[in-house]
Amino acid sequence: MNLLFITPYLPSETSGHAGAQLIFRNITSLAKNHNITLASFIDSDEDSMIGFLVDQGIEVHTIAYPRNQESITGKISSGIRNLRSLAYHLAGEEPFFIAKYKIEKMAELISKLIEKNNFNLVQVEYNVMHHYAEQIGDIPKIIVFHDVSTKVYERGKDQGNTRNQKSFEMARNLEPEIGNKYDAVITLTEEDREYLSNLGCESEIKVIPPQVKTPIINEIHKKPNSICFVGSFNREPNVQAVQILIHEIFPKLTKRAELNIAGKGLPNSLVNEIKVTDNVYYLGFVEDIDSFLASQMIMVAPIKIGAGLKMKIPHALACGTAVVTTDVGVEGISIDETNGLWEVAKVSKMGGLINELLPQSNLLIEKGLKGKSAVERLFSEQKIIFQFEALYSDLVNS
Repeated sequence: MNLLFITPYLPSETSGHAGAQLIFRNITSLAKNHNITLASFIDSDEDSMIGFLVDQGIEVHTIAYPRNQESITGKISSGIRNLRSLAYHLAGEEPFFIAKYKIEKMAELISKLIEKNNFNLVQVEYNVMHHYAEQIGDIPKIIVFHDVSTKVYERGKDQGNTRNQKSFEMARNLEPEIGNKYDAVITLTEEDREYLSNLGCESEIKVIPPQVKTPIINEIHKKPNSICFVGSFNREPNVQAVQILIHEIFPKLTKRAELNIAGKGLPNSLVNEIKVTDNVYYLGFVEDIDSFLASQMIMVAPIKIGAGLKMKIPHALACGTAVVTTDVGVEGISIDETNGLWEVAKVSKMGGLINELLPQSNLLIEKGLKGKSAVERLFSEQKIIFQFEALYSDLVNS
């Protein structure tokens, strides 16, 4: 088939962004048997990543979209660029995070690609890219909800974040409308499928989880009494998880415990707090994240808000590391403590469980290896790509 993918993030295995990694794995797998064209926004430091896609035979087209600008000039430029999106948000039309991805240059690019190519199907990644359905026209089209924004905002407001109230009101009306513009919708979890359906999405909704790569690690040396958390800290659920770890969970652990936090962009206030906290370390971006995860005894993920499938959970298990998380963290992951994934109903109970588990190094190593096998079974490339190709055939032939 001749497929067009439209995405807000440049697909890359090395981006440190779970969504970009997920899309990279899917399109490079599909490129083995299909012609893939990509239209993507790209950040200022991502040009070198394009080559990995081209090497797989993917035709890449990008529109510049600088993110997380640190300089004064960059912040001013970003502010000017987002004035219209802010106006949409204030007027109650769309949450700002969704509105800011409506870019005229991207609409023009997609129109040109549609005009010049005979695409069998178009796949749109993330609800924020729904703006371009009109450019796609009558070609069979799919949208992937990597998470459901309404659910994210609802959980945020229920946790006391009043800023999420207005976004929740907008998103719960907008998201079913987004889904209904497409011939099919994909969610990553059954929980998100049911939630989106209850919002009023009438399009067919399929659950297709992400691929999870099992890394090849030559030697694994577990660090005794180590726990960790990994995340991209431009996302509120991950920042909140770190706050819970250092304020509520770590103080309850034995003195031998060591907490290691990895990922880009942790707010300076938390970085400074960690610097003066014994046995807590912020490592920033870790290039060999697989070996880091494999070296830890437990990954602790006290996630209370968000939606979708939390990729850090199966990623840790794929590296042979047991996980302790919440009911939100386990969504979409049919693995339990038999295979190294402990679900804790209340964050207040996590400290006691970790204290019980940490001295049992052999048990944790055994459970981590079972978790690795479970991930290989549930999230393999073959299993996931089969589901995509079956859906494509149904839509194209209907």
